[in-house]
Formats: sequence, structure tokens, C-alpha cells
Amino acid sequence: MTCVKICGVRDAETLRLLSEQNVDYVGFVFAESRRRVSPQQVGEMLRQVPDHPPAVGVFVNPTREELDNVFEHALLQVIQLHGRESPDDCVRVRDRYHTAVWKAISVKDGEQLAAEVDRYRSCVDAFLFDTYDKVLAGGTGRRFSWERIPELAELAGSVPFFVAGGIDSVNVGRLLDAYGPQAIDISSGVETDGVKDHNKIQTFLERVREHDQDDGSQSDGA
Repeated sequence: MTCVKICGVRDAETLRLLSEQNVDYVGFVFAESRRRVSPQQVGEMLRQVPDHPPAVGVFVNPTREELDNVFEHALLQVIQLHGRESPDDCVRVRDRYHTAVWKAISVKDGEQLAAEVDRYRSCVDAFLFDTYDKVLAGGTGRRFSWERIPELAELAGSVPFFVAGGIDSVNVGRLLDAYGPQAIDISSGVETDGVKDHNKIQTFLERVREHDQDDGSQSDGA
């Protein structure tokens, strides 16, 4: 089954829908972004939806004080790092907060990408491969060349990875059919005018599940 993370959640109604739809992970953005939420807001959302999917906090170069403040109000299961955090930083964060740590990697040229993935492979629990942008650390709504996914899988080795950037209900079937990533991350692809659209979320999840069902049927018949 394809693992789905929906990121940039800002209200309890959307979180409740994701819980009802059995989404695998829900992401809250604590970094500078139009989707940014406060620790207090996230804590309240999680209290309103106690059966919520595992909560992922998205950060860019967070300080210890920032992370401590978030955990004072909201219990996260995953810390997702999008900045210049070093491999040692990832280990320190994982040890201090006893959470999984995912590292976002921008998809750039081959040699630079390979070296970066190699640096982090032994000290993170998953990678998130996103589209490179000179300004934004993520959430661009643009996709990288999916033809590179087999290369990314080889570079990641045994470390799980998410594919992010420019995915929506129109193209997700093509992505899954052609490259079959085990995990995908989506934010703007299920939004209308910058707000999570419940109809788009449900349509997107239907497309993913249709693919998984078809793929399972083909495997059973093989």
C-alpha cells in the first residue's frame, strides 16, 4: 500500500477528515510559510482529534528552544528537517526528543545529490525528496523529474523515502504506475486558493487507493 502524508494542515476539521480517511501521516509546518501554525494551535488540533494520524512537525534549522516549545504544547511522532541541519544535528534531535527524524533533500545534480544522501543515510529514519528551489525550502508545488526516482531509490538504499512536489489527483496515478514510490507527500495539490480542499483530499486518496487495488489485483493474478 502507498504511504500518504498530507502536509500543511491548519484546522481540526481537516485533521478529522484525514483521521477518518486513515491517512498515514499528517504534517504541521512550524517554519516560515503561509501554512505556518503555532505550537498552541497544533496542540489544540491534536486534542480535538485524539485518534489523529502520526503527527509530523516540519522545521527549517530549528533551535533547541524552538523544538522544546513545540513539544511543550504538541506531541510529535516525527521531526522533518528542511534546512542545513548536519547529520550530527539529526542524531541529536532524534536522541533528545525520542522521535523519528526525516531529512528533506532537494533534488539537484547527480553528484551533489549522491554526496548529500550519503552523508545522512546512517542517521535519519527517512528521506523526503523534493523539488529544488533557490528560495523556498519546500512546498513549491512544482515537481522534479520523476525519471530520477529509480536513482533516488538506489541512493537511499534501505532508508525509506517520500516523493514530494507537484503531485495532485490528476498525475498521481501516472506517478504510481510508472515509478511506484512507496510513500508520497502532498500539500498544495489538495488545496484551493491556499486552503486544504476536502473534496480534493478525498479525490486524491481515491486515486491512490484505486491504484493500490489495481496493483494488488494484478499481483494476485500473476
